[in-house]
Amino acid sequence: MIRFSRKYRPVIFDDVIGQDSVVKILRASVDKKHYVSAYLFSGLQGIGKTTLGRIFSNAILCDSPIDNNPCHKCESCKLFAKEQHFGYRELDAASFSGKEDMKQLRDEGAFLSVSDKKIILLDESHDISTAGQDALLKQIEQCPEHLIYMFCTTNPDKMAPTLRERCMELQLFSVEPSIIFDRLKYICEQENLNYQDDALVLISEKSKGHVRSALNMLEKISYLDEISVKNLNLIYKDFEEDIFEIVANLGIDLSKVLDTYHSISSYLSATQFYNLMLSLVNDAVKYLYGYDKFSEKYREFLRKLKEIHGSSLPEFLDYLIKRDKYIEKIGIQSDLVILHSKFEINSFAKQIPLNDIKIQNQSKKRAPNVKNLSFTELSKLDVNERSRILREQRMKHKAEQKEEKENVPLNWPLPKEKRLGENTGSRENLSAEEFSQNLVGGRVARVKPVVNP
Repeated sequence: MIRFSRKYRPVIFDDVIGQDSVVKILRASVDKKHYVSAYLFSGLQGIGKTTLGRIFSNAILCDSPIDNNPCHKCESCKLFAKEQHFGYRELDAASFSGKEDMKQLRDEGAFLSVSDKKIILLDESHDISTAGQDALLKQIEQCPEHLIYMFCTTNPDKMAPTLRERCMELQLFSVEPSIIFDRLKYICEQENLNYQDDALVLISEKSKGHVRSALNMLEKISYLDEISVKNLNLIYKDFEEDIFEIVANLGIDLSKVLDTYHSISSYLSATQFYNLMLSLVNDAVKYLYGYDKFSEKYREFLRKLKEIHGSSLPEFLDYLIKRDKYIEKIGIQSDLVILHSKFEINSFAKQIPLNDIKIQNQSKKRAPNVKNLSFTELSKLDVNERSRILREQRMKHKAEQKEEKENVPLNWPLPKEKRLGENTGSRENLSAEEFSQNLVGGRVARVKPVVNP
């Protein structure tokens, strides 16, 4: 049985969903037969980067495109479908990434094949080594007219800036749940599956905008008698409500926090648990500042968190981001107790209201000490004022260190005549104990070694 993600993978631009702006650019390029030397498709996994690269390559090589789509009837399209086209080569950069690999690819691309164009698609291109990327720079900058490079990556920031600026970067975005829902409904009808609309809506939301993830979830649940919410929860347990109960009761009911955690602890690792909590609190902060593009049920969760914790949410989010440095040492339950106590004493609340911080460059009034400001408040200050505060703190710290160093008592309270290096002192006149005290005091370094004749 062919997997849904392969069976329903788009082969023409018309079938690509949720990437209208990118599709429009690529179709216009095919229509005008105007191509650049390199394209960079970037975006999250499972949203169509490699698929678009293949469709675009097929359309370029097609003998007679129909509405700027590959015709899938000509000899070129048939060879492309069989992965036997001499003008197209697709490589996984995770296993073909070294400098010598790129040199070989560069030399291969310099020669024209039997077709008019030579297209090289490198998937996961962020895995290409720095030396490998440098090896391609010159050819991409002075690319032969027949050669086109296509790079697909989930992490464009790992690619060399010099290579990125030589490419036309096309960024793909997460697909809206409503668009994914329509696609899932179409597949269910094609496969004659029994389904509930509510289940498809839930799959669309759980996929987080990744079409491939949605298709994989649909395929997995299709083995049961019906695609329903009940069966979906049976396979994909939903911890959203449990995480909400934990966050909502912090500072209010510790026993409920710990009981809820115990009920889900066997299903989640520490990393998964904190990622879910971080995601919820992050969305709550977005909602706090006016962003509300969430599902109705999820928006209700966020509204309640806003009522319960309010302005403490940004500081709580900052804590969760930093917590991974020590959480392995104290454990999740201990950390939940700490979080509960912090909310109980309101330590996540802002120490100084932002409206009370009025600092201007012309003001003679000294700014609050940086130690009394939270990270959020410090970031709100003027750049010059913030730099001045931090500079004063560093100078004060250095002065304190210098004072401590000067006040350190000597470790060797010997009389002057017993100190090595003085005019009246000599090693022969010292006992072993006195000599050891000179070692501690650092006086031995001053004594010139005696050279035997």
